[in-house]
Amino acid sequence: MHYKIIVATALALTLSTQGWSEDKPDAPKFKPYPAKETVAKESAPKETVAPTPERIRPTDTNIVQNSFLDSLTDSSVPPNKSLRAHPPTSGREPMLLLGPKNKPMIDVVVHTYKLDYYDCQGVVAPWYREVLVAELNYFSEISKIPMVDGVLCLVSVANENHLTPGRISVNFFSSNKEMSTCTTGKFCMTYRSVSMILKGSRVFRQYFLSDIGKNVISQNCVTDKGKWYKNSTCYTVEE
Repeated sequence: MHYKIIVATALALTLSTQGWSEDKPDAPKFKPYPAKETVAKESAPKETVAPTPERIRPTDTNIVQNSFLDSLTDSSVPPNKSLRAHPPTSGREPMLLLGPKNKPMIDVVVHTYKLDYYDCQGVVAPWYREVLVAELNYFSEISKIPMVDGVLCLVSVANENHLTPGRISVNFFSSNKEMSTCTTGKFCMTYRSVSMILKGSRVFRQYFLSDIGKNVISQNCVTDKGKWYKNSTCYTVEE
């Protein structure tokens, strides 16, 4: 009796399985394709921008400013008084002490349409003033223009009305009257000026002297290494 029940159950399961297979169509047999190899594109390395260091203005540092006078001798050039000066090449103070906008941090003493003048005291370092006066007197002696002691001194900064806005110059005078007439632009018999010309991180010195009475105009460029370019402007000097 138990045997018949087991056989009957097995037969029923077999028929049920065959019926389900006949009712459902065969699933389509797709040919397998290999998976496409996706090559990951190498991402271009991102440019690493080095942090920009805080810009140091050459005029705000005590950069060595060699003078060409040490390379001259009394026998090689006519002047002899100016060659007695032996200015230092550097000092503890910045050569020019300027504010954030490249302007002196003191009050303007004279204002004109194109220039603002400031007292050299507290702006031009004493050691750097010695360099400028020594070289200026050498050019003055060559041109037969009276020399200066460097006491009467004004720093000029060109404003937006000037051909070269921002240009910084150091001006020397032999008397208070001369300083007054030259800065106000009324009349300037003898003019002495040294402009700071930036060449990258270097500071060149552009000397300009004139004397109306003697019909003299002198321009000379001196590099930070003390190389002298006669009758030239620092704008045209390539070094």
